[in-house]
Amino acid sequence: MTQKDQKILIIGTGTFGASTAYHLAKRGYTNITCIDKWPYPSLDSAGYDINKIIRTEYDEPLYAEMALEAIQAWRTPMYTDIFHETGWILTTLGDPKATDHLKKSYENLKNKGQAHNIDFVSGKDEIVRYVPQLKNARNIDNWKGLWNEQAGWAHAANAIKKVADEAAKMGVRFISGPSGEMVGLETEGDKVTGIRVKSGEIHHADKYILSTGAASPALLPELHTELWSKCWTYGLLELTEEEASQFRNMPVVLNHELGFFFEPSREGRLIKICNEFPGYQWRKGEFTDANGKTHKYSVPRYASEYPGDGIPEEAMNAIKHFISTVIPQFEGREIKGAKVCWCTDSPDAHYLIANHPKYPGGELLLATGDSGHAFKMLPIIGKYISNAVEGDFKPEWRYGNRKHLDSGRPGDEVKDLKDVGIGGPQARL
Repeated sequence: MTQKDQKILIIGTGTFGASTAYHLAKRGYTNITCIDKWPYPSLDSAGYDINKIIRTEYDEPLYAEMALEAIQAWRTPMYTDIFHETGWILTTLGDPKATDHLKKSYENLKNKGQAHNIDFVSGKDEIVRYVPQLKNARNIDNWKGLWNEQAGWAHAANAIKKVADEAAKMGVRFISGPSGEMVGLETEGDKVTGIRVKSGEIHHADKYILSTGAASPALLPELHTELWSKCWTYGLLELTEEEASQFRNMPVVLNHELGFFFEPSREGRLIKICNEFPGYQWRKGEFTDANGKTHKYSVPRYASEYPGDGIPEEAMNAIKHFISTVIPQFEGREIKGAKVCWCTDSPDAHYLIANHPKYPGGELLLATGDSGHAFKMLPIIGKYISNAVEGDFKPEWRYGNRKHLDSGRPGDEVKDLKDVGIGGPQARL
C-alpha cells in the first residue's frame, strides 16, 4: 500500500478539516473520510458564518506570508461570488499594543513588497475619504490606523461548502449525524486504533486528523493546557433596500477598542456587528491528572445546542454602543440573530498542527488551535496540514512548551458565561 492509498479519517468539517480534505484529495489521496456531528459546513464551526475578514496584516512574519498566499487563492475563480475585495480600514483609539501591532504589520507587508496597497489615516476626514459610509460617525477624530485595499471579506459558510463540495467531487466521503459525532478515542497502549462516535460505531483508519476546533479540549482533555476555548459575540442589523444600496461594497471597518462591521449580506440585507473584547469561557470541563488533581477548563456552549442563550447583556450593550458611535443613524433599531461564535486560542496564538506526543506512532495528527485567525487561510491551510501528514512540520506549530503571549484583543479579563447572564437574565434570540 502506498502512502496515498492509506485510509485517512478527518474529524471535523470546519475550516481546517474541509481544507485538509480538499488538499489531500488534490495530491491524489484516494481513501479520505470526514466525520462531523453536522453536515458540512458544520454548524458548530467558527467558519459557519455569513462573513469573515480576509486581510494580510500580521505582526508575525509567518502568518503575513501565509495571508498573502491566501489572498491570491481567494482571487481565483473557485471563490467567485464568495470573496469580496472591498479593502478594509484598521484603526485604534491609541491603545499602545494595537499601535505596535499596526507598525509591525506594516513592516512585514513592506518587507514583502506590499506597502503600496496601504495608506495611513488619522481623523474623520481621512477615514471618510476611504469609507464615506462613516460620514455620520461620532467621535472618530481620535481614530488612527491604516487603510489597505488588499483586504475584504468572504461568505464563510459558503466558502467551506465550496471547498468540501470540491473535495467530494474528488472522492472524499462525508459522514454526519450520530455516526459522525466523535465521543472518544480507541487505543491500545500508545497507539490509536479508532474513533468512537455517538452511534456506538468505531471508525478505523491509518491516519487520524483531529480538526475539531473549539471542541478539541472537550474531546481530548489533555489538550486543555494547549488550548483555551472561548467565544465571541455578534448581532445583526436588517437594512431596507435603499439603506443597503448606500452601504453596498463598503470596506470592512474595524476599531480595536470598539469592534467591527461589514457591508450588508447579499441575502437578507444584514449588517453583522462584532464588539471587541477578550472573549468568554465556559469552565464546565474537568480533567484529573496523574496526581489525582482535578483541573477545570473551558468547553463550548454552542448556539446549536442552546439556541435560547443569545448573548450576554453587556455584549449587547457593547454592540449598541458601537452602533451609536459608528453608524448612529441606526441607533435604537432591533438587533437580530445575536449569537456566540466559538474559537480556541493557543497560548502563543500559533496554530497547533503536530502529532500528538502521547502516540509516538504519529497516527494522530492535531490540526486545531485557530486562535481566532484561521478562516482567512481556508484556501491554503489544508496544504500545510497535508505537509504535516507527509512529515513536514512547521516548528512554530509544535505541541508543548509554548510561551503565553498577549492576544492583541482589548481588555484582560476573560469572564465565564455563567457570570454574565447565560442561563439567567440575558438577551434573547
